[in-house]
Amino acid sequence: MSEATSREEDLGHMEANLDRLFRIALESLEKVSRALKGEAPAPDLSAEVALAEHLKDTIYSEALFFIAKWQPLGRILLYVESIIKVSYDLFRVSRYANEIALTLSQAPDVKLPEVVLEASETSREMVMKAYRAFRSKKPSEARGVEELDSRVDEAYRAYTGKITSSDLIRKEDALAALILRQIERVADHATYIARETIRALGGGGIAI
Repeated sequence: MSEATSREEDLGHMEANLDRLFRIALESLEKVSRALKGEAPAPDLSAEVALAEHLKDTIYSEALFFIAKWQPLGRILLYVESIIKVSYDLFRVSRYANEIALTLSQAPDVKLPEVVLEASETSREMVMKAYRAFRSKKPSEARGVEELDSRVDEAYRAYTGKITSSDLIRKEDALAALILRQIERVADHATYIARETIRALGGGGIAI
């Protein structure tokens, strides 16, 4: 077996685990989305979060082993470093999805305003867009994520502004503001993935 093939296989194993982590994060967001719309009860995502954390730690160990074994330079080293960072962001996405589910479980009968549902869908779209740009090694496809992030930020600021300007805060508004904050954090991590894609791959593809 040639050295290049072995190195490619090691890198491919890391990427396969990163794909698994992405699927967990995305499926967690999809379950939360159904709960926000009232289509399903708030999910228990504790098992998903535990697996996401395990995969994040596994990827970190694999990346360190890869660096020690192959001593990569230039773009390959930058790419492996990016895999570590992206794995952490995906893990945090799954954690925030769980936080949203836990918040929903405390008030299962509350109907949330449309702005929450729209922000949830936008943040999920951001995670998909950013990760697919990273894995396809097409940084240009990650550039629209920052604009979507500004929409989520604005929705959160507008809603908190609405609450702080009122003398009486309804339970529905308090819950919506809390969930919007958690959605805003999901959007932030999607933005970090997009930025990492542009930083690591913006100058062209990597040579493996």
